[in-house]
Amino acid sequence: MADLVLKEKRRVFIQSVSPGTVNGLLDELLQERVLNQEEMEKVRNENATVMDKARALIDFVIRKGPRASQICIGHICEDDSHLAEKLGLSSGLPNNGKVHSHSSCPHYLQHRI
Repeated sequence: MADLVLKEKRRVFIQSVSPGTVNGLLDELLQERVLNQEEMEKVRNENATVMDKARALIDFVIRKGPRASQICIGHICEDDSHLAEKLGLSSGLPNNGKVHSHSSCPHYLQHRI
């Protein structure tokens, strides 16, 4: 389910995610116990570029399964509507080029655990 979505969107995520979004996801996924402290530090400290951090992060999340992937997708939708739209996760209608956060990713968030 959600893990398959992330696998499908992996390449675009790695190429498109900003440093701020990577750091925000790391913090939120640690807080929600999707990642543990060691995993979070490994992503931050053992990867030199944003793309390397993004690759390590998404691979950790995908390996943890559908629930972890669902939580990650939810945070992408809530925190970076531009990235969500680029990944094809947003079904909101553009309003002067902006996607309202409440309309982003409803089909992914409605079954959130």
